Amino acid sequence: MSKDKLPRLFDGSIDELTKPKPKAERKSLKKEKMQKTLYISRDMNRKLIELYAEEGRRQSAIVEDAVNLYYYLRMALGEKKFGELLSAVKREDPEFLREYLSKFRL
Repeated sequence: MSKDKLPRLFDGSIDELTKPKPKAERKSLKKEKMQKTLYISRDMNRKLIELYAEEGRRQSAIVEDAVNLYYYLRMALGEKKFGELLSAVKREDPEFLREYLSKFRL
């Protein structure tokens, strides 16, 4: 590792602790790339490949959309309703899911 890649050590001054980081060093949590490892079933991989082919997007973008959808549906519906929705999704029947979602008046 080169010397310019090593993090700068704290020099012990109070100013160093209290002054904000320069804008160049600040990173947005949403923009920061992180390495992810997903272990998924072959069926899930097939579904991802199918979505990737239809939408022409990176798989990571599709996964991030799915995580956001899962998270906000869980927050909005609550545990009981979210559990019901997941059981409807696990049936893997688009018509049944369409009818179920029509009850929510979306």
